[in-house]
Amino acid sequence: MNLNHPRFTPLIHLAQRAYSNLCRSRRIQLATISTLAAIGGLIYALSVMQLQQQRSLLGDYIMVRLAATDIAIGEPITLDNTHEFTMPTQFVLPSTLTSLPDVLTATSLITQGDVISTQNSSAPDKASIVPAGMRAVSIVPRVAMPPLTPGTIVDIIANGKIIAAQGVVLSTLPDDVGVVVAVSEQVAPLVASAAAIGEAAIVLAS
Repeated sequence: MNLNHPRFTPLIHLAQRAYSNLCRSRRIQLATISTLAAIGGLIYALSVMQLQQQRSLLGDYIMVRLAATDIAIGEPITLDNTHEFTMPTQFVLPSTLTSLPDVLTATSLITQGDVISTQNSSAPDKASIVPAGMRAVSIVPRVAMPPLTPGTIVDIIANGKIIAAQGVVLSTLPDDVGVVVAVSEQVAPLVASAAAIGEAAIVLAS
């Protein structure tokens, strides 16, 4: 069959146009895919850059422990009812625990999502035994005060009023940021609430 015959010329031209359109369509598709890929890569790079800028503004990060469930007063604080959370170091208070000791007990009601700290928990101390009818509460005063030794009698003040009289110092918190005080079980929730918001102050009692 002679394809050069004049009668096949229209078919040949039609096939050539179809092939040209198909090639052009593929080029358009490839160009579109390449453009979308480039845009996606640019968006990802900008997102990473923005995240790095935010991290640099916030500074270093540190792992803390958050309550995974509500933890009642006197309930053990363990890996099962807490979970790790990454926080900027500048937002972490000195009383925040970055790891859990082998034995840790809630000294105030800890709700889900609360940071585990020396303000709402206490580790046992062989020399620190909570007297009968009393509860141990961690207090981190806002102002500096002289070191207190175990056995010292103190009063707890909040909003200018004594909310717990004749408390007993059981131990000091790490780095002397505060103390653990045994108070009457009747006023322990009030003292724990004041300590949690930084309104509890300690004064020496006679």
